[in-house]
Amino acid sequence: MDNSRSRSRWDPPSRRTEDEIIVDVVQALATADRLDLDEVEYTLYEYINPAVLTELAAHDGGSWKFTFEIADHEVTLTSDGRLFVDGVLCRDDLALQRSSSTPAYG
Repeated sequence: MDNSRSRSRWDPPSRRTEDEIIVDVVQALATADRLDLDEVEYTLYEYINPAVLTELAAHDGGSWKFTFEIADHEVTLTSDGRLFVDGVLCRDDLALQRSSSTPAYG
């Protein structure tokens, strides 16, 4: 199993589960800008550490809401699997892991 971190937008399928929330956010932003993914001229890394998103996806306790600004957008993710861009619901089915016996940093 390869545990190395990659900064590419497209990770191999084995990484899909862990990074799915990152891809969902990038896709929602591209849609909000009416762009294809390859036309987006910024990266999450320029605004936040995407590891925060995977940490949230792995968080298994309580309610939470996370909002951040990126480019000209405000993105909000909630513990019940919803993703908003500029207050507009983009997804309500984010794949959030509900059990994390292993710390996501490790």
